[in-house]
Amino acid sequence: MLIKPWIFFAVLLCLTKTAFAQQTPDDVIRTNTELVQSSVTVVDKSGHFVEGLSRDQFEVIVDGKPRSLAFFERITAGSAREQEVLLKNNPASATAPKIAPPVIAGRTIVFFIDDLHLSPDSLNRTRQMLRHFIDNEMSSSDNVAIATASGQLGFLEQFTNNELVLNAAVNRLLPRAYVVEGYGSGSSKMTEYMALAIDSSRSDDRVFQVHVEECLKYASKKSSSKFSPTRIACENQVKNNARSILLQAAEITQNTYNSLASLMRSSSRVPGRKLAFFVSDGFLLDNGPHAAAVRDRLDHVIDQARRAGVVIYSIHARGLVNANYNDAASPKPTDPNGRLDLASVGELQATQDALNALARDTGGLALRNTNYFERWVTNALDETSNYYLLAWRPEAELEKDQKFRNVKIGVIGRSDLTVRAPRGFVQNPTVEKVAIKDQPVTAVTPEKQIGNALSDFYSLGDVPVQLALTYLSTPANGPVVTSSIHIAGSGIAYRDEKTPATLQLAGVVLNDKGKVAASFSNQVNVNPPKAGAIDDGVFYTQHNPLAPGIYQVRVAARDEQSGRVGSALQWIVVPDLTKKQLATSSVLLDAQVFNAAATQVQLSVNHAFSRDSRLGYVLFVYNAKKDGSGNPHLVIQTTVSRAGQTMLTSRERKIDNVGDDPERLAFGEQLALQTLAPGPYDLKIVIKDTVSGTSVTQSDYFIVR
Repeated sequence: MLIKPWIFFAVLLCLTKTAFAQQTPDDVIRTNTELVQSSVTVVDKSGHFVEGLSRDQFEVIVDGKPRSLAFFERITAGSAREQEVLLKNNPASATAPKIAPPVIAGRTIVFFIDDLHLSPDSLNRTRQMLRHFIDNEMSSSDNVAIATASGQLGFLEQFTNNELVLNAAVNRLLPRAYVVEGYGSGSSKMTEYMALAIDSSRSDDRVFQVHVEECLKYASKKSSSKFSPTRIACENQVKNNARSILLQAAEITQNTYNSLASLMRSSSRVPGRKLAFFVSDGFLLDNGPHAAAVRDRLDHVIDQARRAGVVIYSIHARGLVNANYNDAASPKPTDPNGRLDLASVGELQATQDALNALARDTGGLALRNTNYFERWVTNALDETSNYYLLAWRPEAELEKDQKFRNVKIGVIGRSDLTVRAPRGFVQNPTVEKVAIKDQPVTAVTPEKQIGNALSDFYSLGDVPVQLALTYLSTPANGPVVTSSIHIAGSGIAYRDEKTPATLQLAGVVLNDKGKVAASFSNQVNVNPPKAGAIDDGVFYTQHNPLAPGIYQVRVAARDEQSGRVGSALQWIVVPDLTKKQLATSSVLLDAQVFNAAATQVQLSVNHAFSRDSRLGYVLFVYNAKKDGSGNPHLVIQTTVSRAGQTMLTSRERKIDNVGDDPERLAFGEQLALQTLAPGPYDLKIVIKDTVSGTSVTQSDYFIVR
């Protein structure tokens, strides 16, 4: 392999300028309606998944008419088989670039935080729930995103399996003031539920009369006459006040739905069923005849979720609340006769209706009236880990018009079972926009192809590219992030057995704001493998000194002969060692160098090891406290787990001298793998500093072949 410099400043400038601008989709694709599929969860009275059901036990009713199944299979969520099956019917796959499969198949989980409808207390409970999930439920094979209705997390609202990045996103969640104001009637506030009762012209006008009376208390000219100018003015003010409140509330709800729909469209590119937790204090399902049609928008979001394979579990974040929904911060008008209390009996339920619909109509569940979400999230993850995938074809030409279809799925003769599945879909919608423009390869320059790949939030798989990131603090350069890149031989096209292939490589390092912190570009010439030899592809390493912070590295490779492009992206967190807190480097898997001063370390890019081999790793400990004699006292223990179960635990090891470099204490270990079955595993190293009484944990994953 011969590597030559290939840095053209104009091209690089183009890449860094265009890579992260929002693309405006102007090409469209049509949803495939030849096969309608639905994921179905079947549970017994104890909430446990029911195994062993067969195709002929299910019945599918579409608009009251039975449909025969064209496909049936029991699926494990997050498995390679799930991706294989669902990718075949992914509507976006026909025109959008091929998404690279994850290194380890796992669950895809979204936490959508409706911060437009979330009080500070509810947000605190939500943070606790998220931290519990990250610390106790998440594995390295999970693909997790934390998104918000307001977009306040910005660039961090992406899928990742990096716990540090997710925790950083949780820490940045801030409460947003929910401001919906009318014209005012004295010192009290009209709730949205009261406003809806007034604006809907219901026969029960108790709410309206109470607010009119409240207005009259503060009128300069009081009159009890039904037709007095003062009373008429108050009645108009109350009506206008109600409409103003509902218009503002509808706009905020529309923004929530728009953000959720955007997330559904984006996640549709990822094959497999996704689990989404929608966390909100709730809002009205309908804002009356004069506000935006938010109910129609909700139906659209539900259909988007079904098409994206998303099951929504909603969480009413207010927790345990009084049924009359009083809010001390928003006092109601004085009403000694109790008319408002009687008229507000359904207010709490009304604010939960949309959450119930999101869950029910996508095949999920709604959580209400509890202050603790953690266990419920765990149960939802367990409940959705298995499901049945059903698919059927439209049997009549008239079904291909654009119309909402009601679907009912049941298990014949088993009324004791609960079936959870999407309750409908919009058949044959006009268009579905996708995030990537469908352009022939010949119409795009090579530089633009690479730029498009680097701008995508998903890895592309036309050329198999793998990326591994590691962080070290080096004596000469300080914090350095190493990007180890592997382009598989199957993605390299040779003109003939003698002519080298040419690969164009490019990469960018983005900070947590999405701004370019570093970039690189090279041309790689690859000699064809000798006859009978295995083509291992190309390994490439890039070193970038970086300041402390959160970074995402994106790399892309283009094969010149075929014109195909592949990409990969990973997150990494560089700690701030100037804070003098206990910290470590990344875990260096299969490392062969134990010298703390070394800047280059041999790494395993694919994290895969043979069962008859040993897993070797190295890490460096920074800022360890010293005792009175100038020596550290560290206790280190390693555990290997799979699906939350501990498989191996090493004996405790100690570091009680400074070694060659007192600022960088090296620790290495080798683990025998012969007792482990093939599959993915989590590696966790816990370092305890007995002098300072602090500890730090570093983790990674590996695969046993």
